[in-house]
Amino acid sequence: MRKLSFAASALLLPILSVINLPQSALAFSQAFTIETSNASQSVNAISQNTPANILTAIELPANFQYPNGIAHASDGTVYVGSITSGRILRISPNGDIETLFPGNDEVFAATSLRLDEPRGILWGSSPDFLGTRTPNGETVRRAPRVFAIDIRSGEVLRLVSMPEGGFSNDLAVDPEGGVYITDSTLACIHYLAPGATQLQTWAADERFQDDRIGLGGIARRSDGVLIVGHYSNGSLFQVTPQPQGQPMVTAIPLERPLENPDGMQFAPDGSLILTEGAMTSGKGQLLRINVFAPGTHPKSIETLASELKSPVNLTLVGTEIWVTESQIRHRLIPEEEGNIPDRFFIRRFGL
Repeated sequence: MRKLSFAASALLLPILSVINLPQSALAFSQAFTIETSNASQSVNAISQNTPANILTAIELPANFQYPNGIAHASDGTVYVGSITSGRILRISPNGDIETLFPGNDEVFAATSLRLDEPRGILWGSSPDFLGTRTPNGETVRRAPRVFAIDIRSGEVLRLVSMPEGGFSNDLAVDPEGGVYITDSTLACIHYLAPGATQLQTWAADERFQDDRIGLGGIARRSDGVLIVGHYSNGSLFQVTPQPQGQPMVTAIPLERPLENPDGMQFAPDGSLILTEGAMTSGKGQLLRINVFAPGTHPKSIETLASELKSPVNLTLVGTEIWVTESQIRHRLIPEEEGNIPDRFFIRRFGL
């Protein structure tokens, strides 16, 4: 057995208290504690003083908790997955909500969802974030994996295990049906080629590494350039494919470190839209950064919406941004784990 401890950085990132993990299990702590003087404070309303147009939120069914993965189809259908179960909801353009996939022993979480619409496949990542406590107090976690589901039948088409010690976080899909996966512990981006059964390391860089949580969100531009976020130190990287050899990794200068950058997608104008989870402060935000703007160093950070409760992922539906507000922060605060919110929401904003 081993025990990893994650110390808080000078930037006041989350203090992570790690549960013992088997040597063959994740090197990533999937349950951690926030130690902060204002941890018990809660945010009650989304700020109205933000550039984004606030639209009516979507209230999720009462028995659906901790939304995370979210994706949409060209007809406006939206898919939403849970951090703590493998259940995936399908929301029709007229607002009807049904269960596409109920979850099972092999797909026990849906922390990222991305749609390969031409092939009718919904890809997702399934890490056991909080684990299950046994009667003797031990926390047991299942090995993380990536999955593919048929959007017509709800059938599980593929299950791909992560390398030993790895942690599947966020996903991006290319036009050929290949899947890019950020690994929060092995400091790399994996790639699953169309039809392949095993992951390959697509890009690795020592700057991706961290003793806490490394890479999180990922977004792919149409030309194949990727942007990835480092969850714990708040940095962004541009990863550019090369004709020969490994992709080139370039740090993006920002006017300030981000507080837990997470889900991200490109807007129609080429700017990057992303969530700032803010596990320490509790003040989650929706941001826009024009990462490719020439001649701007550092890159400015625009706040589109603030006072979100643990925003974790998003999808862009036309000119609307749909954000999964997970509200999971209370599970990471001592003595507040049992204060489960009554309802969970998808927050909607207009660009």
